[in-house]
Amino acid sequence: MMNSKAEDQAVRTYQLKAIAHGAMVVLVGMFAGVMLTFSVLGEISFWPLFSMTVDVPGDTSLWRGAHTGPIMNGLMCIILAGTLGLVNADPQSAKRVCISLILMVWGNTIFYIARMWGTDNRGLALHTEKYGDGNIFDLIALVPAFVVVGFGIYAVVTVIKLAFKAAKRA
Repeated sequence: MMNSKAEDQAVRTYQLKAIAHGAMVVLVGMFAGVMLTFSVLGEISFWPLFSMTVDVPGDTSLWRGAHTGPIMNGLMCIILAGTLGLVNADPQSAKRVCISLILMVWGNTIFYIARMWGTDNRGLALHTEKYGDGNIFDLIALVPAFVVVGFGIYAVVTVIKLAFKAAKRA
């Protein structure tokens, strides 16, 4: 059986891994923000160095989602992982929460990026519905997001339970 210091180190290791993944996803969102700017302007502009007219693929509203969605998901991953020490998570709970958070942030990030090239249904359906037929990018967008929604809920609910449990002992 591990001692308290070893348990704390195990929790910290899981926290750091989830925080790193959350930060990587925030970086993806920041890059999408640059693409959002180019989409809005209709040009790639690095003033005063150069400017070039471009037609950025994907709808501007989708670039907005690809910018804000990963940033918010990444921040949620960082914040929830960062609280695990405060709520006295045991190593097994920390491992499960952090793995869930990592799967959630990457699954949702794939959704936000892949739907850029989907059909008018924007990665929300695989079949013909009121917005049109789905394509391969709708499939790539929808499936990971659909699969990881449960992991995100699990992570949040687990942190809630751990927080209430820690509050009773405080």
